[in-house]
Amino acid sequence: MQIGIISGWNSRLFIIAGFFMLLNTVMLWARLYSNYELSLLWAAIPAIIALSSGVIGLLWLYPLASIQAPGFAKSGVGFAVLACVALGIAAIWIFAVSVFGDGLSEQRSQWFLILIAIFMIAMVLAFLSNAVAFLQKSEVRIVGYLLLLPLSMWGLMLIVAVFKGMEVAISLDFYTNAVIGGAFLALGITLKKREFASI
Repeated sequence: MQIGIISGWNSRLFIIAGFFMLLNTVMLWARLYSNYELSLLWAAIPAIIALSSGVIGLLWLYPLASIQAPGFAKSGVGFAVLACVALGIAAIWIFAVSVFGDGLSEQRSQWFLILIAIFMIAMVLAFLSNAVAFLQKSEVRIVGYLLLLPLSMWGLMLIVAVFKGMEVAISLDFYTNAVIGGAFLALGITLKKREFASI
């Protein structure tokens, strides 16, 4: 019964993550095509909320993932915690620069790009570990497949970062965040519909 309660929390967390990631995508496009000077902070806030909810959702998936593959589930938790720490530091930096500095600029500092790279690598490994855990059993395989969607988007960004640089990779969020948001929503709806307590 406890697993059912946890999956209920997961559904909410991933639905929140999907909603805010899609909101982030809309704000990025509005900023690009609107004549109004919209600060990057307004696009960053929903992205931070979405990614935080997604990572916490992964942490709440641990009891269910550990039934499928305990080793991968533990790895997923470790990488998710690392992603949380990197995202937390990045969020503090964004707010500090916006409130006390000159605001967010298009040119980001080198250490901030490294921090984002660490976050992305940790997120990729966290989602990969959980996806592999859920792909072990047919009853929950759909969860594994849905976890692979954000994973593929972040993987694409990391590959672009290696060959073209982190700035170019981050600019892909105009497209990748829409896919990630859709995957988060689908994951939340799937967790809400399925009763994992009986597994």
